[in-house]
Amino acid sequence: MDGPLEQSEEAQVFGRAGDPPRRVWVVFVCFFLSGFTGLLYQTIWMRLALGGFGVNSAVVATVLTVFMLGLALGTVLAGRWTEAIERRLSWRGLQTYAAAECTVALGGCLVPILLGRGRAVLLAAGASTSVTYTLASTLLIAVALLPFCIAMGATFPAALSYLKRAAGTSRRSYAFSYLYLANVSGALLGVLLTSLVLIEVFGFRASGYIGALVNVLIVILALSVVPAAAAGHPSTPRTQSAPPTPADTVALARLTALFLTGFSALGMEVVWARLYPYFIGTFVYSFAIILATYLVATTIGSLLYRRRLLTRRTASPWSCWHWLCVTSVLPLLSASVRFEAPGPLRVIFGLGPFCTILGFLTPFLLDEHAGNDPARAGRAYGLNLLGCVLGPLLAGFVLIPAVGQRNALLLLAAPLFLFLLAAPVRTIRRAWTLGAVFAGALAVWAGTTTFEDQFPKEQVRFDHTATVVASGEGIHKRLFVNGVGMTTLTPITKMMVHFPMAHLDAPVATRIDGLVVCLGMGTSFRSLASWGGNTTVVELVPSVPTFLTYYFPDAAGLLTATDRTVRIEVDDGRRFLDRTEQRFDLITVDPPPPVQASGTSLLYSKEFFASARQRLKPKGILQVWLPWGDKETVAGVTLSLLDSFPHVRVFKSVEGWGYHYLASAAVIPSLSAEQLLSHMPAAAVRDMTEWDDTLPLEYFQKMVAGEVNPLQLLLLSQPGGGTILTDDRPVNEFFFVRRFLRAKRSDS
Repeated sequence: MDGPLEQSEEAQVFGRAGDPPRRVWVVFVCFFLSGFTGLLYQTIWMRLALGGFGVNSAVVATVLTVFMLGLALGTVLAGRWTEAIERRLSWRGLQTYAAAECTVALGGCLVPILLGRGRAVLLAAGASTSVTYTLASTLLIAVALLPFCIAMGATFPAALSYLKRAAGTSRRSYAFSYLYLANVSGALLGVLLTSLVLIEVFGFRASGYIGALVNVLIVILALSVVPAAAAGHPSTPRTQSAPPTPADTVALARLTALFLTGFSALGMEVVWARLYPYFIGTFVYSFAIILATYLVATTIGSLLYRRRLLTRRTASPWSCWHWLCVTSVLPLLSASVRFEAPGPLRVIFGLGPFCTILGFLTPFLLDEHAGNDPARAGRAYGLNLLGCVLGPLLAGFVLIPAVGQRNALLLLAAPLFLFLLAAPVRTIRRAWTLGAVFAGALAVWAGTTTFEDQFPKEQVRFDHTATVVASGEGIHKRLFVNGVGMTTLTPITKMMVHFPMAHLDAPVATRIDGLVVCLGMGTSFRSLASWGGNTTVVELVPSVPTFLTYYFPDAAGLLTATDRTVRIEVDDGRRFLDRTEQRFDLITVDPPPPVQASGTSLLYSKEFFASARQRLKPKGILQVWLPWGDKETVAGVTLSLLDSFPHVRVFKSVEGWGYHYLASAAVIPSLSAEQLLSHMPAAAVRDMTEWDDTLPLEYFQKMVAGEVNPLQLLLLSQPGGGTILTDDRPVNEFFFVRRFLRAKRSDS
């Protein structure tokens, strides 16, 4: 049945098409599902790469660059060759599109295997330098991802080629905006369903297989169009003329605008990810709020543009560019500490207007430039995606480290303002409008105070990984990373070293090799150095070690000691363990809080503990600190340690909260407080008691008295003892479903 919607959409937007309107809707559904799987794969492949090759900026940049560059290459190459291939093979329907989706489905199954095999190859190669390991992992990630990302990019021109025939030759189809709307709305479903349900319930790998099944469904739907499409166009010419070529200056303006919107928007996304954690936290769901806001607003903008086509409004959308410039600096206002609002509302207010306008302008620019021509659309969209590649790289590795996030956002918005100035000023009204736009942006930039602006410049550091702030005086000093408090000066961080070291089966005078994963303020590093052995510290954020003497003025002397090895490695903890051949008597791990923070599971997982065990000496001890967590998280960490080590003991902290896990391949001796104290050198005793009047023996008495049977921690969880925490099932980070169901059960 042909309803009113079909009549208006087909007649007004696609012209008098040879295909039934419902078949055009099949394309919409296919692209909606394609957007869903694209976001799903990006999330999964990013996490698998981080787990396999280290949580650092190089891996993040590699995955994002390969993903976006693959999309760009796919759109350009497919746009150039799709119609020629279809003519040669006599394909009249969506066969090319189906072939691309079939390749993407193959990637959903193969990429996890390829990344796993790549990591195995690096481990088999033995010890390597950080640079060598980075270059090798970059190459492996690119080889694993690039072919399938190119296939994703090829879907746009392939579908556009079909819609071009569906629209006939009587008018332009504005088909790209049709596909763009379907894609971004599908991506919105992808970010919500992936982060809230799929990964928690099925894990990363199984979620990837679900994505592959969806791609297979897309292939079936696409191929179902073929017979009717072929029968409906027996006399359609093999080639159709492209839309009239606009003046060179107008075409150049559109292409420039497409590049700049991709460049500025994706570069700003790096800044947004640093502005908002102080208000919304560092959870997986926090970044999902940012991404969902981006996609919701982009979808709304695309809908508004499609509505404009249907109503045939004549006002030029270029007038939106003024508002794009104004709203580009709104994140500074919404992230100001003077702005009173809940965290999610800050994100919506800061990103919503800018992304809505972006969602309107992008399909408009592509429709106007390319019409229904796949080759022109491929080149134009590829240019937009190229901007999406370069923007984040420049923002993360150059602008933010050089000038900070506030100035970086202004510099990323600057090309949008400069583009606005490129048009001649012919009226006084336009001159006043331009003046108001620039004055408003500068007022927001100068008049807002973000979290790090509250502190003296010497207490703030920017690098390619994070924004670091050191604050406070005396015992009240604190460390913030991206606005989130990491640690304080507490005896707990001292006992992360002293307690397991005192259990080692070695004389006091023996030179001990120790490793601290996560430097923080440096308390554990300093405590380990007090034992007189060789001390290695691994810290992910490059700026954190620069504050070591801020917290401990005597740390400079430790770093220059000549009687032993004391070194700080800027690296991911697991990556360091994988690429070194050094073995340690003690490895102590203090993952960044909160325990649900994104990425923390990679320091609590079974795979991480396997890497740590390989680097322990035969009687070495691994200490893992778990500050707190829900029952499933505690059970998951406990299970992963019990599955990795034959001997595991658990103790409450000296302050009565959180757990110290001691794990070893050898039996961990049960020693009294007096015996433990007798194992400590005098310097370590002084370090342990420097902050209060507690006697050294009392510290150990509290620790020994607080021992907990690991099996008791498993009983705290749901029936069945919980789920083991692995890279594939990070139960501490993904908890929406179980908390939602728990709330439902408690209500009933």
